[in-house]
Amino acid sequence: MRANLEVHIKELFDQYFLSLVEFSWHFVKCRDTALDIVQDIFAKILDKRLEVPQNGTSAKSYLYRSVKNASLNYVRHIKIIENYSRATSFNEVSDEDVVDAMINAEILSQLYFAIQSLPKGCQEVCRLTYLEGKSNSEVAELFGVSINTIKTQKKRSLELLRARLSPTLVLLKNILLIFL
Repeated sequence: MRANLEVHIKELFDQYFLSLVEFSWHFVKCRDTALDIVQDIFAKILDKRLEVPQNGTSAKSYLYRSVKNASLNYVRHIKIIENYSRATSFNEVSDEDVVDAMINAEILSQLYFAIQSLPKGCQEVCRLTYLEGKSNSEVAELFGVSINTIKTQKKRSLELLRARLSPTLVLLKNILLIFL
């Protein structure tokens, strides 16, 4: 049975391949894509052992319908990609942008790691005031302490962060001096 199917598909391939590629091209406007689509149709038929009509007219109709559907799906997919690209205004990213993003990510990673190493009270005050942008009075009210306590915690946090981040900042400064 498998051998008969392969022989039948080979005959259909030999007979209709070029006309199916031409047919697909009218939808996709790219010869290579049209070739791929038609080859994929025949490969799918063989891989999944799909029943292709034995009658010549029915087989031809089946193949044209399959190529049309696959070609239209491809065109729809390309339109979706183009619309997404337009909607997101994607622009090429320069090497400088990539390096800036990497440096920024590393700095923020080091900062978050340093904040996590602070005592619990300093961590919370630092997170709420510097990262979440809450005012001293809001944080004081949240913890039920005076504003001066929050100011003291912030000052202590900054001193500890400077001490912990100092080696990293010196290294970063030296790297930037090399590149600038």
